[in-house]
Amino acid sequence: MALEMLTALGLIAASFAATNFDNLALLTSWLIAARGHSTPIFIGHLLGMFVLLVLSFIFGLAANLVPIDWIGFLGVIPIIMGLIGLKRLHGDSGASTETESTRVSKTGLAFPLSIATTQVANGVDTVLVFGPLFADSSEAIDLEILIGFAGMAFVWFGLARFLGTHAARIKIIDRYGHLISPIVMIIVGLYILSDTQTDVLPG
Repeated sequence: MALEMLTALGLIAASFAATNFDNLALLTSWLIAARGHSTPIFIGHLLGMFVLLVLSFIFGLAANLVPIDWIGFLGVIPIIMGLIGLKRLHGDSGASTETESTRVSKTGLAFPLSIATTQVANGVDTVLVFGPLFADSSEAIDLEILIGFAGMAFVWFGLARFLGTHAARIKIIDRYGHLISPIVMIIVGLYILSDTQTDVLPG
């Protein structure tokens, strides 16, 4: 049981990281521009993550209306996203993040709602990965997902603050994040496809 919990927490952390590398780069950029005034960014970050979590949970509830035998096919969503991400690896993966970061920094950095809105707009992949995870899991695992997601939101902000003092490392995050993310999404999709029957059914 303990091993199953650790496995689930590891999957949750990996899924969060894989779908939020862009948000990490954005957070770091905002914190650098804020020059120590991080409270509005922190509030906006938590608000954005909360909205993404609620949307993911709603996705999962809606998917529960689908027959159990079909739920596992939701794993196709993160697999397709991962394959698309691998296809795009040869393109300019960092350009959109830099443009978005610059735009937000110039249009209301001090307002938490601006931060939250940008993170939600940038977090569609988070909903498309965590939604199937909620649908594919029992209530006990759903609780782990909620706790793990919330914990990772705090970890992500702390990591962004650390990286804010080592600005050169943002390029490393962009480079390797875009490489790792598609692979993790594919693994998550395969996990959902493989164990739906044993995970969703009680007892």
